[in-house]
Amino acid sequence: MRVATANIQHGHPLVGGPDSADQLVRAVGEVEADVLALQEVDVGQARSGRVDQTAVVADALGLRWSRFAAEFAGSVRGIRRRPVPSSVPGRPGYGVALLSRWPVRSWHIRPLRPGPVRVKRRTGRGWQVAGRFVHVDPARVLLAAVVAGPAGPVSIGCTHLSVDPPTARRQLAESAWALRTLPGPHLLLGDLNLEPDDVARVTGLTSLAVAHTFTSWRPRRQLDHVLAGPGLRATGSARAQRLAVSDHLVLSVDVAAV
Repeated sequence: MRVATANIQHGHPLVGGPDSADQLVRAVGEVEADVLALQEVDVGQARSGRVDQTAVVADALGLRWSRFAAEFAGSVRGIRRRPVPSSVPGRPGYGVALLSRWPVRSWHIRPLRPGPVRVKRRTGRGWQVAGRFVHVDPARVLLAAVVAGPAGPVSIGCTHLSVDPPTARRQLAESAWALRTLPGPHLLLGDLNLEPDDVARVTGLTSLAVAHTFTSWRPRRQLDHVLAGPGLRATGSARAQRLAVSDHLVLSVDVAAV
């Protein structure tokens, strides 16, 4: 089973120009994954042509089982609301997605508590008072699927965590705990906004893919991860791949049961 994680930055082109669903499909199609975890996914947003990016990619790549989970509902340039339900079919949203070539037995969504509201300094344009502005940490979500893989069921989670390290550590611990309540073995994929040492200390999971993934034009940090619990191993080297979209590299690796 080849698994991959990609922060697609809502399909934003690596080199200028408007977002394009066709370009996103061509780019992600180069990964050839059996299970694909996506972050920064748009549904019905003006900046990405108002398409459902999860549905477009799933249909084009023949990944029959797919699900989107919203971090928030509404326009990215307007009022953002807590999504109820967490998937927002037919309405604008922004969040994460899981797509699978193998049948999915069940889907699970868990909202993750955001970090505290902070007052920060700002220079340049934007609303501010005395050089300061109020920063509201965005909501996050864990999307998980129990996948009927070739060697039996595997529970796979996808998430995109806070850019505030203490908040990201708490959200990561919560995600790892929640994933372990599902049938094992387990995989956790996503843009965790944490370095490998932090991730290992928080989760106790094994990294199956070590590579710098950010930024895509000068990769010097690993923020994107493929983590495994007992019973799974990598069968080859990980691949960090630059696509025509996003400021992150795609991280993929072949995984098998021990």
